[in-house]
Amino acid sequence: MRLNRKQRLLLFKLSALLSLVRWYNIFFLALAQYLAVIFVLNDPNHWFTTLSNHNLHLIVFASLFSVAGGYIINNFYDLEKDLINRPNKTLYEKILRQSTTLRLYFLFNAVGALLAALVSFNVFLFFSAFIFLLWFYSHKLKKITFIGNMTAALLSITPFFAIFIYYHLSDWLIITYVSFILLIIFIREIVKDLEALKGDVIIGYPTLPVTIGIYRTKWLIVFFTLTGLLPALVIFKKTVFQGISYYLLAGLGGLALSLVFLVLAQKKEHYALLNNLFRLLIIGGILSLVLLP
Repeated sequence: MRLNRKQRLLLFKLSALLSLVRWYNIFFLALAQYLAVIFVLNDPNHWFTTLSNHNLHLIVFASLFSVAGGYIINNFYDLEKDLINRPNKTLYEKILRQSTTLRLYFLFNAVGALLAALVSFNVFLFFSAFIFLLWFYSHKLKKITFIGNMTAALLSITPFFAIFIYYHLSDWLIITYVSFILLIIFIREIVKDLEALKGDVIIGYPTLPVTIGIYRTKWLIVFFTLTGLLPALVIFKKTVFQGISYYLLAGLGGLALSLVFLVLAQKKEHYALLNNLFRLLIIGGILSLVLLP
């Protein structure tokens, strides 16, 4: 069926919105939360009973709407830089008027807070603080050297804390595994700064590469990559010859490969490749939740 002009425009706007809120990241966030609840926090054999808990779905969707709002406000503050670093994608997303995106920002946050309130007052407070921190990060914290990277990584896994607190997680093996994934996310945030160096220099963002230089930033990435060996080895020692140990071996191999790419990286395209490698490691870490004992 052939679409008319109005329908095509609506389709373009919907596509621009999905790009704006990073639908793929939101999809993997939801997938990770459900996998964690089914395979880590409960008995996988009772998956239907687990999914019958409506509070679980409320928390997951509160996370998704809050994160979507976070992406919108982050793009709002990063518009000038994004026009330099990724002009085609940014111009495509500007099909949506700025006033429209801001209204969607407030709508998504309101829906996220309402869904959280339906669970409990404490969950509402948790997500209210999360929404505020997403705004504060975009407005202020991301412009502070190193603090911005750490905050971005922590905010990436904050929705998991809502799940873990709700299910009263106390397993140190799982916490150690999450810390390993957190470290990979943190390293990726620094790599993204290397990839976006041109825009950060022009706009005046004091990121690590701008502040201490590319050479020292690379050495810092090497240090944090080697630091990742500690939680990985702790988990591997306790799960040797179990499913998760094979992901850890693959993950450590990926980290070793990332160091080779890092040494050879010279251009933006090289850092983009490195960024994608870390993205694969994070996705692998999410999918491997089903292998945790």
